[in-house]
Amino acid sequence: MKSRNDKEEKTEAKAQAPSDKKAKTPGKGLKTWVWALIITVAVLVVLVGTVAIWWACEDVESFSEGWTITTNLFSPPENDVFYKDSYTVSDKKAAKWNGKVVATVGDAELTNGELQAYYWMNVYDFLNNYGYYAVYAGLDYTKPLDEQTCPETDGGTWQHFFLDDALMGWHKYQALALMAEKEGVPLTEDMQKDLDSLRSVMAQQAVDGGFSSIDAMLQKDMGAGVSYEDYYMYTETYYKGYVYFEKLYDEAAAAIDDEALEAWFKEHSESLSEDGVTKESGKLYDVRHILIAPEGGTKDASGNVTYSEAEWEACRAAAQKLLDDWLAGEATEEAFAILANEHSIDTGSNTNGGLYEGLDKDTNFVQEYKDWYLDESRKAGDYGLVKSDYGYHIMYFSGAEEEWKAACREGILTEKANEIAQAAMDAYPISVIYKDIVIGYVDLEANQASQNSGS
Repeated sequence: MKSRNDKEEKTEAKAQAPSDKKAKTPGKGLKTWVWALIITVAVLVVLVGTVAIWWACEDVESFSEGWTITTNLFSPPENDVFYKDSYTVSDKKAAKWNGKVVATVGDAELTNGELQAYYWMNVYDFLNNYGYYAVYAGLDYTKPLDEQTCPETDGGTWQHFFLDDALMGWHKYQALALMAEKEGVPLTEDMQKDLDSLRSVMAQQAVDGGFSSIDAMLQKDMGAGVSYEDYYMYTETYYKGYVYFEKLYDEAAAAIDDEALEAWFKEHSESLSEDGVTKESGKLYDVRHILIAPEGGTKDASGNVTYSEAEWEACRAAAQKLLDDWLAGEATEEAFAILANEHSIDTGSNTNGGLYEGLDKDTNFVQEYKDWYLDESRKAGDYGLVKSDYGYHIMYFSGAEEEWKAACREGILTEKANEIAQAAMDAYPISVIYKDIVIGYVDLEANQASQNSGS
């Protein structure tokens, strides 16, 4: 794959056009059908050129696209993500082309506005989760993404990388969403509530952020032309696709038995061994906790804080009351997770129900915590209180599994996840019109600085 810029295309077209000198001796040595073809092309060039001149009056960028269409008669670019060297356009054009359809999957259509939601959400997700890799790979978010070569592409830019990923993401979730509709798989109650309240929630976020509207807030992060409707479609498609994927994934997980794990281990024992996983690797533990810290304290000259016996007792009593309240209620793991999100001060787990997965004897946790889950008598559903220097931990034991089994289970489900997505994408292939894709400009440096400052 190779990108072709306008300059190259115009040069190729010019090289194939007859010179003025040859044009003065029409008919010599040329067959009638050749002249007919030349005349036809000439008329088409004039026609497209006329349209391009009209475009130029309204939008200079569109003029160059009109010229590209003409020159592509001689040298058509490949219809892939490298169709354009850069997809970035002015705010005016991004807004104007917001509703232009740039891809289809089945009967579903993707517009530029919705595509920008996928594109920029991918960018932010990548920077948040793989920022260290991005810097190592040479990504500089202080510079335009369409001006930086990406090592993950065949000579393309980071813009090509994120655009390709965005289109693949839409294809995957849209195809899964269509499968969900076909098989009658509904959204969960919570997902539907999220969609129903999305406008009011975002309206409040806009007010809190000092924006005049939801659209103004979105366009700061996703470029001109993106609207609330685009973001709603992005969210709805994701939910519909995910609920279908989750259904098949859960069914696959429930079907895994010891025989399947043994078969996977036998087939992949060599690669597992290279990763340090054998049948003697020991166990992995899944544990939830709610951390309650003592209040008050006395700080010494070095800044160290100590707590009195009374303050520690008050902390223990608060933790015990929370545990008793849980026991007096449903006393389920789900109920414990809700309490963890509401009361735990551990920022590493208080947004996912207090859960830590895949712990082992070497995990760098406080010893009191480790001693509790490493107890050989521990079984799923166990609970208790553990004191450490950080406070009192209300513990819940989710379960344990041999490491080799956990690795095989993960491998089986990874394969299954890919199969689920690929089956949907094969059933509903994507068609993309790369020439119509535009991406609005976003000041990524300012947005990252704003996020890092917490504003």
